[in-house]
Amino acid sequence: MSDRRTEILEAALRVLAKHGMRGLTHRAVDAAAGLPAGSTVYYFRSRAALVAGCVQRLVDVERERAAALSAPVYVDALVARLTAIGVRMVTADRALTLARYELSLAAARDDALRAALVRGGDAVRALLADSMERVGSPQPDLAAVEIAAALDGLVFTALLRGPSEPAELAAALRPALGRLLRAQPGVGS
Repeated sequence: MSDRRTEILEAALRVLAKHGMRGLTHRAVDAAAGLPAGSTVYYFRSRAALVAGCVQRLVDVERERAAALSAPVYVDALVARLTAIGVRMVTADRALTLARYELSLAAARDDALRAALVRGGDAVRALLADSMERVGSPQPDLAAVEIAAALDGLVFTALLRGPSEPAELAAALRPALGRLLRAQPGVGS
């Protein structure tokens, strides 16, 4: 992906986060990216192509996040990494997370969008399942689904509550994630 395409998609995700699906227009993305009018339409001819590009960019970023889980072989290390991801989703990547929720709601009414988001989510959960297998889970796929859902719920709640300090957010996420991971059958410290 060219740097300009990435720049446009990141601006589009910011527009989604701030204005929702209705606010996602080529003109709004051009303005958010600080580009001349018509720049976005050059790379993404239709709104559907722009939305598909947003989904792909989102999936790429989430795969990069999930790849950070690949090293832990101890529950405490995995809890620390999941906590760091959750904190980042609510703080530094807040707009990206809000955009993901916008796209997820739109996917409830759009089969193609839903399929793309499910494929991306499956790839992320597969990386988490690999980590769960390394920490001793006898059912890593099931554990990954449960942990991803819990983290998603905790992040969503934190977003609704409003801005908080990273340390405060980590202090809320860490014990919940730790309890969930340690409750998985076969998982040790």
